[in-house]
Amino acid sequence: MMKSLSDKRIAVFGAGAVGCYFGSLFAQAAFADGNPPPALVDRKLAGTSNPAPALVDRKRAGTNNPAPAFSVDFIARGKRLLNLKSGGLKIKGAGKESFSLSVSALDRLDGLYDAVLVCVKSQDTLSAAAAVKGHLKKDGFVVSLQNGVENPEILMSLLGKDRVVPAVVYLTASMREPATLVFQSEGKLLYGFYNEEGRRAAERFGEMLSFTGIKHEYSPSIKTVQWKKLCLNAAMNPLSALFRMDFGGMLKNKDAAALSKAIFEETRQAAAIEGVKIDESEFDDIKRRCSFNPSFKTSMLQDIEASRRPETDAILGAVVRAWAKAGKVPPYCDMLLKIMNVKFGGWFQISPRLAADVIVGRGDEVLLIERKNEPYGWAVPGGFVDLYESLETAASRELEEETGIKAPPGELELLGVYSDPARDPRGHTVSAVYVYWGGGEPAAGDDAARARFFNVESLPENIAFDHRKVLRDYRDKYRV
Repeated sequence: MMKSLSDKRIAVFGAGAVGCYFGSLFAQAAFADGNPPPALVDRKLAGTSNPAPALVDRKRAGTNNPAPAFSVDFIARGKRLLNLKSGGLKIKGAGKESFSLSVSALDRLDGLYDAVLVCVKSQDTLSAAAAVKGHLKKDGFVVSLQNGVENPEILMSLLGKDRVVPAVVYLTASMREPATLVFQSEGKLLYGFYNEEGRRAAERFGEMLSFTGIKHEYSPSIKTVQWKKLCLNAAMNPLSALFRMDFGGMLKNKDAAALSKAIFEETRQAAAIEGVKIDESEFDDIKRRCSFNPSFKTSMLQDIEASRRPETDAILGAVVRAWAKAGKVPPYCDMLLKIMNVKFGGWFQISPRLAADVIVGRGDEVLLIERKNEPYGWAVPGGFVDLYESLETAASRELEEETGIKAPPGELELLGVYSDPARDPRGHTVSAVYVYWGGGEPAAGDDAARARFFNVESLPENIAFDHRKVLRDYRDKYRV
């Protein structure tokens, strides 16, 4: 058992959502004046429900050793590095008050570390292992907080079986610039070891975790946990990225759900080939977990929207390689892997979605629709432009579908184009907003639950998107 943790150095290699979430909790694990800083999670949630072998709970053991002040370095690059250095890490989410955390941000490892949390994408695992080698203390170790099931073995091949702790992370979070971590729910970390050589490293990591606010649990069968997580990732991530759907969209669309189930089954069979049994009921658990955060975008979709290469090979490739050991090919995963490689394997560009909206004016009133789908609230009638459709035609079509009002495209007047990347929580959407005076009484249809006129000075509280600003611009331009 470690006598003191006060001088333990930790590096977070890869300052994405996973690295920033867990790294920030290590950085907050101790405080000098007895007054804890704002925390990501309630400290009561810390502790293992199934402690690792030989792991001692200090509270139960009756020791009075103070909580350690971990020294944490965030290894980042590019804009993320500059933002962490200049403004620190900003943290929002899970009903907690937002705050900023001053952190140590470096472009490379500096000196020797007790633990390195490897949080890079799977395609960067080999280069991360090479960078870490030579920067571990005598009893130092690395923790793989990555997607897939192959990364711990890759790290072990360069660093040794006694220096790698395999782990699985459940976290719904994303990073926004400048260096802002946004999480929808508290993350959980499960860890373990593959063989006896790795037992001691897992025990040391578990003891470190016991001093943090991180929800964590030792798993005696970490490979099974990894394959269960891969079942979730394989079933949801690639399709959500390809279709640009969040969890809710994947669950509601029957065809997407059917494809997801087929990919899950192939992943489950891949696990069986590797000696890991996954029950069919696991797919129901996957759907249940996803239903808790319907608006969450998978990490692969987040990567693609940021024009980053997704972890296709680590997720689908692992399934294909497992089947190959049995001399077989998984048809769905193999095809989807090829499609993803063609579309996103090299240079690619994702453009904002294009929409057209119409403000129907009647004296000092404007027509709004109450949305049936997320994001809920009242909005200007409108929707997405179809391929080979002009903006004016799309605006006229959407207005009629949602309100029953027919507006000839030639009678629409352009108010303006709205393109703030944050204006639509579903993703970057650019909208051309038109104005139309005329029409009769509205009748809600399509995506609209209700349609009614409001005085432009007495709008409802729950206005969706940036439409309050749009309506203010309309009022000011036309002096309504």
